[in-house]
Amino acid sequence: MKSVQTELNLYGLVFPDKEIELTKLEKKVFDLLPLGKENAVTADYIATILKISKRTITDTVKKMRLKHYDIGSTTNGDGYWRFKDPQEYAEYMNKAEKEYFGRGEVINAMHFTPMAKKLTVEMNQTAKQKTRKKEQ
Repeated sequence: MKSVQTELNLYGLVFPDKEIELTKLEKKVFDLLPLGKENAVTADYIATILKISKRTITDTVKKMRLKHYDIGSTTNGDGYWRFKDPQEYAEYMNKAEKEYFGRGEVINAMHFTPMAKKLTVEMNQTAKQKTRKKEQ
């Protein structure tokens, strides 16, 4: 029986041998993505071509990324593209990691705002009332 390679193990990092198959919609979106950041297309452009919502494009790109497809994007409206080289990928990942880290900091800080404190007090009071009712 002949063995088939299904993944690449490079210095302890395991990469799938092939990308996960795309749905029909994902394939249509992927086919509209140009190579290189300088050629990026907006979600509005893709949505217009495919006659679907911009939100559907955003969700579809997220699903494709979760399937290990190389897709870059910008937050300033330049749109989506496929990485043309490792440098472009590294630049995108560096920026994306900083953005996500910053969002995490904001979310953590939001747990300590006056509204968060008020909500915590209300939840505690509700829990105490439920406990008292059960005890009666």
